[in-house]
Amino acid sequence: MLCFSISGCVSNPASPKPVTDETFGHYDEDLEPNLILITMTPERHAFLTGMKSVPMSGDLPPRYSDFLNQMQSRYGLKRVANWPLPAIEIFCVVFEVENAQARKTIVAALEQEPGVETAQIVQTFEVKAENYNDPYLGLQHGFHSLQAISSHQWSRGKGVTVAVVDTGMDNTHPDLVLSSEATRNFVDSDDAKFRSDTHGTAVGGVIAASADNDTGMVGIAPEANLLALKACWHVNQGESKARCNSLTLAKAINYSILQNVDIINLSLTGPPDPVLERLVLAALERGIVVIGAVPAHENRAFPVSIQGTIAVDMPGNKSKSISAPGRRVLSTLPDNKYAFFDGSSFSTAHITGLAALLRSVSPTLSPSELLALLELTANLDTGAVNACRAVDMARRLSDEIADQDNCLLAQQ
Repeated sequence: MLCFSISGCVSNPASPKPVTDETFGHYDEDLEPNLILITMTPERHAFLTGMKSVPMSGDLPPRYSDFLNQMQSRYGLKRVANWPLPAIEIFCVVFEVENAQARKTIVAALEQEPGVETAQIVQTFEVKAENYNDPYLGLQHGFHSLQAISSHQWSRGKGVTVAVVDTGMDNTHPDLVLSSEATRNFVDSDDAKFRSDTHGTAVGGVIAASADNDTGMVGIAPEANLLALKACWHVNQGESKARCNSLTLAKAINYSILQNVDIINLSLTGPPDPVLERLVLAALERGIVVIGAVPAHENRAFPVSIQGTIAVDMPGNKSKSISAPGRRVLSTLPDNKYAFFDGSSFSTAHITGLAALLRSVSPTLSPSELLALLELTANLDTGAVNACRAVDMARRLSDEIADQDNCLLAQQ
């Protein structure tokens, strides 16, 4: 809250909000190798804190102070953050460890501590990098191969909210300003850097760039609403490569669930993560569609190894997932620019846009029903999706229309 003082008016400035997270704003300093995350139940947290605040400095409730002293003396842990995840009803406490090489041993010991629900290391994740008058529409081969224009006669994603958990996004870009509903930054407080982030801006453009505005390109779901949630940061500003961690992703996914979004786009991949898995499962249980990028390796990975998520790959890869264009994908770039991008991040964005079209025409589609519809209307040999066929089938099933397939098969 801002406080303004005007001459002739006396006011007392509000007290600054207590700091509860010393990692915020410092993620580019490679903190993760020295961090451990524990969770505890609300009941345990209430017992330790007496329902009082626990800022990073100042006096603490006696039981909570004793708990932190025990963590310090037994394991060499220093608290650096604490915050709740209401979506899954837990409290998180983040510790910095003196001996990073002993993290796994310490985690195993912490799991046996009374009152500690779970313990884990903090991990890192990477992002994978005609009827309209939009001048670059002809360059959007992915848009055309999905037959997205044909699907727009029935749906453009109106009324659907998509959480883009990624880097920041240029919500002032002329092709994103209408679709950008809100933004939140879980990495730092740098608004200028948020708007200059490349990857999230490009992902947002594929999903929901405005249509028929005499500018640039067209998104798969141009009337969908985007919630731009920054949980990742660019290793080198201006490049598409970016990193995230367990803490920032947990906060962003938790926020998405509390906002009751329709779809969560995770154009990123990394190792399996216990807390993040619980959040994704909570989202799915609430009917939120979660879409993620298939990694290059065949090992288990977040988020696509979680049962119920929609795993998306690029065409030509030998996975069993559905596929969408991910090479030479035209999309938005900060500062009113456009560029071509490669990676399963953008395959994922295509499917997220298509999911928004489906949810708009059939709002009651569950995550599993939506996936089944995508698979049923995709190319049987390649897994390549077809937006026209999927949306046409969704509207016919929703309205119990018995007419025939209204789409020509796309040339896959």
